[in-house]
Amino acid sequence: MATIEYIQRASAGLPSSVTPADKVYKDDCMYSFDSAENNALGLDVCMTCFQAFSRAVHKDYTAEHYSHKRHPLFVNIKKQLKRKPEPASEDEDNDIEEGNARHKVPKLEIVEEKESDLYDISTSIYVAPLADSVEIDLCSSAVQKLANEILSANSASVTDDIKAWESQVFPCEHSLALQTPTTPEIPVELSHCAMCDLKENLWICLSCGAIGCGREQFGSSLKGNSHALSHYELTGHQVAVKLGSLSADNEDSCDCYCYQCNDEVKVPELTQKLLPFGVDLSSAVKSEKNLIELNLDTNKSWQFNLDGASGEKLTPAFGPGLTGLSNLGNSCYLNSVIQVLFSLDSYRAFFGSLGFDDSVSDAALDLPSQMIKLHDGLVSGRYSKPSALKGDDYQAGIKPSSFKALIGADHHEFKTNKQQDANEFLLYLFDKLDKQFGLALNKDFKFLLGSKVGCSNCNHGSKTSNLVDNISVPIENKVIGFDEDGKKIYEEVELSDSFKAFFAKEPIENYKCENCGDSKSTAKQEGFVTFPQNLIVSVQRITLENWVPVKQEIPIAIPEEIDVSCFKAPSFGEGETEIKPEEQSKCADKFVPNEEALSLLLGMGFSEPRCMRALYNTGNKDAEEAMNWLFAHMDDADIDDPFDPTKTGSSDASASEISPESIDNLVSMGFSALLAKKALVLNQNDVNASVEWLFNNPDDDGIIHEESKPVVNLEKETTDLSSQLESEADSHQVGKYTLKAVICHKGTSPHTGHYVAFIKLEGEWFLFNDEKVVRCGESIEDIKKNAYIYFFEKH
Repeated sequence: MATIEYIQRASAGLPSSVTPADKVYKDDCMYSFDSAENNALGLDVCMTCFQAFSRAVHKDYTAEHYSHKRHPLFVNIKKQLKRKPEPASEDEDNDIEEGNARHKVPKLEIVEEKESDLYDISTSIYVAPLADSVEIDLCSSAVQKLANEILSANSASVTDDIKAWESQVFPCEHSLALQTPTTPEIPVELSHCAMCDLKENLWICLSCGAIGCGREQFGSSLKGNSHALSHYELTGHQVAVKLGSLSADNEDSCDCYCYQCNDEVKVPELTQKLLPFGVDLSSAVKSEKNLIELNLDTNKSWQFNLDGASGEKLTPAFGPGLTGLSNLGNSCYLNSVIQVLFSLDSYRAFFGSLGFDDSVSDAALDLPSQMIKLHDGLVSGRYSKPSALKGDDYQAGIKPSSFKALIGADHHEFKTNKQQDANEFLLYLFDKLDKQFGLALNKDFKFLLGSKVGCSNCNHGSKTSNLVDNISVPIENKVIGFDEDGKKIYEEVELSDSFKAFFAKEPIENYKCENCGDSKSTAKQEGFVTFPQNLIVSVQRITLENWVPVKQEIPIAIPEEIDVSCFKAPSFGEGETEIKPEEQSKCADKFVPNEEALSLLLGMGFSEPRCMRALYNTGNKDAEEAMNWLFAHMDDADIDDPFDPTKTGSSDASASEISPESIDNLVSMGFSALLAKKALVLNQNDVNASVEWLFNNPDDDGIIHEESKPVVNLEKETTDLSSQLESEADSHQVGKYTLKAVICHKGTSPHTGHYVAFIKLEGEWFLFNDEKVVRCGESIEDIKKNAYIYFFEKH
């Protein structure tokens, strides 16, 4: 009775209802991956702020929340997995196969199973100060109403499994421009490809009605010889539709493809455009899977060789550091990157030493909180245990939903549920983490890459060095034959050959020597000035074939150890003269721009000061590098000032100042100038990060307090670390490394297919395939053909 009375009194401070603007967090705890499913005491959803917390042996986050916020009432949710019914007998299975088998129609998205079919669900009101619970039905009508609204509200997770595989397809300019074709004089033969005998995977051109087979779909048994693509290359007819995908029930499920845009598209009035070719969409019955369904099949059923070399099943692994990450829908690229980073001692030590910031109002929107939560989830081992949902063979894995939503919030690709390039995500994540934590976290990846450029006419040249955290090396592709399906068979190569190609001398045309002004061709060569503790090497497996990105499955011998000491930055030898930086500045006033490059840039519409400044800052080499520099410095305050080579430091000096244009951009979005300036100061002139901050802090007064200024000065840290590494560089450094991890990719493109991570822990290889974690033993042959990103540790 005392508990009921307390609830009645405390309910006066509760909101009256859950509004559409409210986020209700009920997937897992804000600070751990404890959930209603995996925590014995369930999940407590605060009835005041709608955030979720857990009470567990290791930590009582519910009590902490009450202590800090004085929010006393919570909706407690517990889910107990039901026993699965016994499988049907073999006779029953045969009857189903022979008789009235239910036709399983593949869906474009994951279909949500009713939780009541999987779990016994119990709910109650938990009172934190009394550490007591009561049934919801015993509370007042107002408390019951709010509790039921919390229970029925959609979860705040923006990567909900139900939406994970949904795909948005839009018309393109070419599909919109399609006219209803005239009926051809000779009826179109729809039964097979016009250029081969294939009778499936057929595409019809919406311009002329030509029938061609599609491309072979990686990961499926669907054949294809790309004759529909050949038709486009021959005729320029851009848009085609897959015959087997046509369905009278759902016109939007039909596969329409624009070869010029190289993407799926919608075709308005598709029915009318097909009729002249004798295809009646109103009576069509779907007979083949469409592209999204094929991609779904590939991602949901991919085993990535979970069998050993002798066919035995690889042993599932459990324990600290062996926790899987659930696939949220095309999130394997993120899972693989995160698994590798948190396998490193530097990441474990860094985040293991941090604690949650009590002043953060919403941990789901705070990057440090999300990284600490990931560290605990992956390293602690609490969630690495067999799951009845996975047949007790594998673990359920933890869901990095809030991390994925936060890290990709201001990126147009990473905020979607589309498959992404793991290497692009890794570099994007490094950039985010550097801005948040400074270089303390990722300093072990940083090294100086040196470059030497010399004039072959006067033997003068210069050296530069840049602070980088990875290299991307080419692969030699020697085709030695074709398999029975016509696929290329490549000769196995060594990674050391890729290093040799990357660090080889590279000719530079139209180089304007700073000493003699001669434009004869010369060479540029790069090398290591310093060697990082952790070396990241990605391999360039993607090439263009018929202007289509294609992945080459060139086998690379597994480099358990490498020595890159021989690839040190080149120095000036006898008979060569280095132009020192101070000498460069002395002759800067006689800077003569590359005439050809200057003409090209001016022809593109750039002003002369911009062109001169860009060419000067890129070594006066070519228009392409200068143009890239221009796009990166469009907001520099002095970009249109008259160019004076003796004052080229002005742009750098202004980098820490707030750009008026950036303030104007934010003001145009409806924010006050005072608030816009504060956002830019706190986010170091990063407009995207400033917009995110503004939306997360709508009630801020815009006043910059001394303690609110950013702690991280990334520009200064970069300069300091570069100077430190430069002083440590000497001829005695060695670059000997052992292989720590490899991110592998199966598929025809980095933006399709599937990513996994092979990680060596205490001398043993493990495969991290989303939530599945298995011991590899000697079964690491997948690395040869599918290795994409190598992670090495220094001896």
